[in-house]
Amino acid sequence: MSPIEGPAPGGNAFVITGTGFDPRQWDDYFTGLVLDPVKWTDVSVGGVVTTGVYHLDLSTGLVPGSSAEIESVMLWGSTQGEARVIIATPPVRPLTDVDLFVMTLYVNATNYAQMYVRMDSAGVMKLYCECWVGGLKSRELKAPLLWTPGLSMFKVLRYDADLYFIANGSVVCRLPGWLTTPATFRLGVRNLASAYDVDCTRVEWFYYRPFAVFQKQPVHDTVVVGDRRIRGLVPASRDVLWQFAAYDGPVDVSVIGNGPAVSPGAYRYYFVYGMKSINGVQSGVELSLINDAQLVTPAGAEKGLGEGF
Repeated sequence: MSPIEGPAPGGNAFVITGTGFDPRQWDDYFTGLVLDPVKWTDVSVGGVVTTGVYHLDLSTGLVPGSSAEIESVMLWGSTQGEARVIIATPPVRPLTDVDLFVMTLYVNATNYAQMYVRMDSAGVMKLYCECWVGGLKSRELKAPLLWTPGLSMFKVLRYDADLYFIANGSVVCRLPGWLTTPATFRLGVRNLASAYDVDCTRVEWFYYRPFAVFQKQPVHDTVVVGDRRIRGLVPASRDVLWQFAAYDGPVDVSVIGNGPAVSPGAYRYYFVYGMKSINGVQSGVELSLINDAQLVTPAGAEKGLGEGF
């Protein structure tokens, strides 16, 4: 704590060292001649998925109610998946709504969370986010965002039961209190009730992104420097009402990886402006800030921050 400024609000840089921070065994560029059966299952209904030089190419076909969709083989708890997607301008408008891209955390047919780009008969595209429990929509983004064709980056992050939907680097919405049940990732397109071939979408790659968590606040844009090092900016703390607050003393830090095995670990993030007593005589005690060279914290290596503060 700073005696002048109070508890730290976050915003300063962190570095965490260790091992296993850059797992790639489940990532995919979709450049093989066929869909990798170790990583994905084709769950299309009437549609077609192909891989190769154009990466993951999706086409529903003209039959209403069709989808072209793949599902991850691996089940995930707390996780973050990111897709680089190209949505071309459809040459013809549909008669009813169609989904030009859907990214889903899928437990079963009645329990799932999804972020999707939907186009209506007027050609207007909007980005939606929602989660379903027991066949009922439990939470959603109240005001869908206008979207445009072209290159987009989509991420879905789950930490415990909280969902974060991230598009083009910005958190679109947070939907808390969903499920902790292990789920698969699904990527696809759907024509819903329209006799319309959705064939304008390609997925160039899909990554599983490790991330740090400060006092239950995920850092979705954690930078993976390499297998032994990650870095980023400490997020602002929140109170029990989800209002901005400040860190006060030691803070629990976690790193969420993306492999089939989990190795629990714990870090302590310290923000300490130390205070010391000087002139401690009968006339009173004076206090002063300790300067940076005298900063009273554990050694950098003990904090998991390399040798830096």
